[in-house]
Amino acid sequence: MKKSIQIIGMLAITLVTFFACKKNEVEPQKEDRFSVNMQVAIKGGEENAVIIGTKAELKAALTEKEKTVYLKKVSINNNVFIPIVGPVKDPNGLCWDEINAYVDAHRAEWQATANQNCQTILVCVTCPNSGGGLYIMYAFKPTSPKCMVYEQFEMQYSLAAFNFGDNELESEAIANFIKRR
Repeated sequence: MKKSIQIIGMLAITLVTFFACKKNEVEPQKEDRFSVNMQVAIKGGEENAVIIGTKAELKAALTEKEKTVYLKKVSINNNVFIPIVGPVKDPNGLCWDEINAYVDAHRAEWQATANQNCQTILVCVTCPNSGGGLYIMYAFKPTSPKCMVYEQFEMQYSLAAFNFGDNELESEAIANFIKRR
């Protein structure tokens, strides 16, 4: 009798351990990330860049009408940016003067490109001379009558899947991805 109680006890402990260790939970999936191509203003011209985030994050940043859209550069070697959500440390007035002067000097050119291609042109501008590390995104929407067809958000900004992890942001694969855009 004593031996059968021990066997039943061992079976009970084994079953409890087995079911306690069995994972019934499904690991929560991360939302898919997407990218939108843009131009980043640099001394002497412009370079290709991308903004990355979930569809909801990008839609919130790109359809914002009343606020300035601030960006953060998340890669040292590549022009990869994310929209900043929340408060932003605003740099000095010299930085804003530099940004405004650059945008005013190129506004007509960017607007003409948007009207010619019937696509919104995104340009990221920073203030390299006065410092501050501020990145501001400007969206130049087409204003030509031939472009007045409403497109879905995904088509308007050419959303593309961004299948790279945070640990790959400095890689050559990201550089090639940006160049192709």
